[in-house]
Amino acid sequence: MAADLTTLRGLHTAHVDAIPFDNLDALLGRTEVPLDIARVQDKIVRQGRGGWCLEQVVLMAAVLDRIGFTFTAFAGRTRIRTGNPFGPALHVALAVQVEGETWLHDVSFGAHGLHEPILLAEGARLDGDFSFEVARESSGEFVLRFLRPEGPAELYGFTTDARYPSDFELLNHFCLTHPRSPFNHRMILQRTRAKVRHLLAGTTLLEIRAGETSSRELDGAEALAVIEEIFGITLAPDDVQTLRKTLAGP
Repeated sequence: MAADLTTLRGLHTAHVDAIPFDNLDALLGRTEVPLDIARVQDKIVRQGRGGWCLEQVVLMAAVLDRIGFTFTAFAGRTRIRTGNPFGPALHVALAVQVEGETWLHDVSFGAHGLHEPILLAEGARLDGDFSFEVARESSGEFVLRFLRPEGPAELYGFTTDARYPSDFELLNHFCLTHPRSPFNHRMILQRTRAKVRHLLAGTTLLEIRAGETSSRELDGAEALAVIEEIFGITLAPDDVQTLRKTLAGP
């Protein structure tokens, strides 16, 4: 397998088709979300789970390194759900150097995210059923935009300053434990497929297709059922019982 653009696109598409965004460990009372490659690989590949962006970046980085790609990790400030360009930089993705150019390789943003890499350059576009562009602000910060019929949505802003494993550990701890973390108080599952995307936030299920988004509220039993039926996540029976109690509330 060559470290070229064809391989990078194929890896990106295969990853997002197969692996969902999954914050369930934070809801299951886990005291840590391990980021070493052995345990990340066991969870996602062998156990049939998803993972949040830090875990997925660790897995993808190991694959890219094994093939021979040159890359760095960077952190982005999510805007689409917050509208705040100055929030904490909690999202992590990769900048990959291929054939003299740098590509934004982001396999874990979720339902509104990329299905294949996009050139990391001002004005770059990725067109298709779901289209994207890269803008650059006067501050020098890049912004990834999701091009919707009703107008572009800013997904996240970022610089390409390299982040390292120690940064990952700090972000991981915030996401798992901080009271203002968006990931430790309600279920967030996301799946990014070529023609349709799904997002489950609490018990609200969004289905996103080209030019159309539908939403419906689920009861607790339905929310538990779609974990496997839509997101393809396999949970142990004890974990299902824990989530059932969580969804039932006090």
